[in-house]
Amino acid sequence: MPNKPNIAIVGGGPAGLTAAVILQRNGFNVQVFEYKSGDAERNQGGSLDLHPDSGQEALRRAGLLEPFIKIARHEDQESRMLDYRTGEAVDDSLMPEGEIDKPEIDRGELINLLLSALAPESLQWGHKLHHVDTGLNGRYRLIFGNGRDSEADIIIGADGAWSRVRSYLTQTRPEYTGITFFEGWIDRPSRRIDGIAGKGTAFSFGGAEALVTQRNGGGRICVYAAMKRDIERIERDSACSDIASYVRDAYREWADALQAVVNAPAEYVRRPIYSLPADFNWTPRPGITLIGDAAHLMPPVGVGVNLAMLDATDVALAICASSEPFDGLRSAEKKIMERAHGMMPDALSGFQNWFSEKE
Repeated sequence: MPNKPNIAIVGGGPAGLTAAVILQRNGFNVQVFEYKSGDAERNQGGSLDLHPDSGQEALRRAGLLEPFIKIARHEDQESRMLDYRTGEAVDDSLMPEGEIDKPEIDRGELINLLLSALAPESLQWGHKLHHVDTGLNGRYRLIFGNGRDSEADIIIGADGAWSRVRSYLTQTRPEYTGITFFEGWIDRPSRRIDGIAGKGTAFSFGGAEALVTQRNGGGRICVYAAMKRDIERIERDSACSDIASYVRDAYREWADALQAVVNAPAEYVRRPIYSLPADFNWTPRPGITLIGDAAHLMPPVGVGVNLAMLDATDVALAICASSEPFDGLRSAEKKIMERAHGMMPDALSGFQNWFSEKE
């Protein structure tokens, strides 16, 4: 292996791009392969809050903390709970204003920030990994669905929930949590809906349903209608009518104000929530590792992107610091696994606690 190995990062989300920026800043030859187009990757997902000791620390290591602070939405950090029966606030102190600086940024803006620090030629859009071969020279050969291929000494799997790279390390697959999100967007919210979202995120819990209303940049609001249902039931019932009608019907007994939120999006996208087991790990393989959802897919409880970017930082710095990069990867993997194992049980149980019997 050369002194500075060639590195392939599969996945162009926040984790993969964070690793790429740090490695490139330290003189490594890095190629990022993302199966979506650049525009599709920029336009996916809602608002993210970056924590000082994880997401922000990763950006500091990438030399991007200062520009992040300038463009982040520091005013949208509040979090509160609304009674599903009345729509009135029952807890305004889930995240008191000024308690800690975890500013919000739209996922697309974060992607653009990271891309601004990468050499354009290091990004390969429209490259969906098909399989990996081991060449005669000991390097890995990545073959993509578009017929192209590339060689690398190290592969970092940052390819999300259904990671193709993970399949080369383990046969464990994510399991359905029993909960499905329906994601909708309100581009021009009414004053009433704008007030419900408040200065950040509003939660409402009503038995087998929950509602998350999240303020995003540009005045847009993202709505997550969450339901505890068997996957078969969700697929069957939502296929019988258009998805928006199905979602609206599920909240017909909620407060009028919250029904107005649910009714506002013109369409919804169904997103079943999957998770890896709380004790998930993988058998180490020289030169291949995982970060982010590929390494510890968990429910969306506000820590995912922060853990992913911290994973990326640990792996990148381990490669930079070690004279034997494979040894550096093993050390970083242990840290990633231990950190995830410490958080997964609470993430899984806390998510299920969203859905309890109605009072």
